[in-house]
Formats: sequence, structure tokens, C-alpha cells
Amino acid sequence: MRQQGYETFGQLTDRQRELLRLVAQNRKSSEIAHVLGLSARYVDNQLIEAKNIIGATSRFEAARRFAAYEQGVETSHPLPFPPSPTPIWPLPLPIPSSKAPMNTMTWRQVALWGGIIAILTPIALTTATMAIVSLKLLFGYAAT
Repeated sequence: MRQQGYETFGQLTDRQRELLRLVAQNRKSSEIAHVLGLSARYVDNQLIEAKNIIGATSRFEAARRFAAYEQGVETSHPLPFPPSPTPIWPLPLPIPSSKAPMNTMTWRQVALWGGIIAILTPIALTTATMAIVSLKLLFGYAAT
């Protein structure tokens, strides 16, 4: 994306500026062509050129940027790199705490907790059952 400043918008012709103002009013190429006495094809070509000069992805984005430029609104530039994803590990607790009263886990963290619980639950139940049976045998309680 090109740097957007006075030099970028300064490259637009008066006709392109006029067309971008009409696009900002949500007018179609055929309407613009009719109002200005031009062909719709000419309007489309001029808007494509304007879009390329501004570095926008669509004519509507170009019109929005141009309108913001005319109003003196400073454009915000995207970050050169996307924000880093939230780490999966260490896992936050799946229950509310004083530090995290709301669930802010990602779907990966939720899936990981589901797997951990699915694996540990049968192991814990088996261990508890074995402990109870061992204590019964140790103290002489026989199952009758």
C-alpha cells in the first residue's frame, strides 16, 4: 500500500476527485455517467485509476479515504505485521478466578482442556477405585 499523504491525493485529477465524491454518495457508474454526461466505461476507468493511485482495494475504499483526506482526518496505517496469536501454553484455568473472572480462552485452549479432562478423568476414577479396594483389603473388610 502506498504512503497516503498530500502527494498521493495530489496525483488525482479534478475529474477523479469529482467521481470519488459521487462514489462516496453511493452512486453507481451509470448514475454518475448520466449526471455528468459521460460514458459509464469512462467513469469506471477513471475510478480504477484513482483507486490505483490511492492504493485502495476497491472504489468504495478509495472514495472513503479521499473523503477522509478532504475532511482532514488523519489515516491510520496498518501494522507492518499482524498481532501475535495468544499462546496455547501455559493454559489458563478453565474456572473463574480473581485474575480472570471471565472465560478468555481460545478454541485451541478449550480443546486442549477437553482432551486433558477426557484423559485424566478415567485415570483418576481408576486410581480412586484401586485405593478404596486396597484400603478395604488392608483393614480386612471383605466384599460379601
